[in-house]
Amino acid sequence: MATPNVDVKFFKPFIDGTISTLKTQCKLEATPGKPALKKDAPTIPYDIAAVIGLTSSAFTGSITLGFPKAVFLTLMNNMLGESFTDISKDLEDGAAELLNIIFGQAKVVLNAQGYDIQKAIPSIVRGDNLSTTTLTHGPVIFLPFTITNGTFFIEFSIEGASIA
Repeated sequence: MATPNVDVKFFKPFIDGTISTLKTQCKLEATPGKPALKKDAPTIPYDIAAVIGLTSSAFTGSITLGFPKAVFLTLMNNMLGESFTDISKDLEDGAAELLNIIFGQAKVVLNAQGYDIQKAIPSIVRGDNLSTTTLTHGPVIFLPFTITNGTFFIEFSIEGASIA
C-alpha cells in the first residue's frame, strides 16, 4: 500500500462533528484548540477514553477521544440531566456514544469526499491519569477542545501517513 497523504482538511469534519455533538447532546460549547503533532502537544492526563478503529481502502489507524474525569462528568451530567460524581461502569458507555456520534458525522462528510471509511465500534479505556501510545507508524495528530471546566482531546493516528 502506498503511503497515504492525509490533507489537513481531513480533520475538519471531526472538529465540526465534535462541536455539533457537544452542543446538541450536552448543551455545551466546545472550543477547538490548535492541532499539533502529539510529540509537540501538551500532555493532558485523562481518566476515560473511547477508541475507534479507522479503516479505509487507502489507510488504517485509530481515533481516540479522551477526557479528564471532571470534564467527562460535566458532559455526562449535561447529556443525561443527572448529577454524577464518579464514572460508573454504566456511565463509561457515554464516552463511546459521543465518539460514535462524532465519528458518524465525520464519516458521512469524508466518504462524500472519497475516503471510503468503514463502520467501526468504539472501545472504552478507563483508569487514572492514562496516556496513549499507538501501534501505527506515522504521525499522531492531537486536537484539544475546551469546555467551561477543562480540556479534552481527540487523537488521530494513521498508519504510515504523511500530513499535507
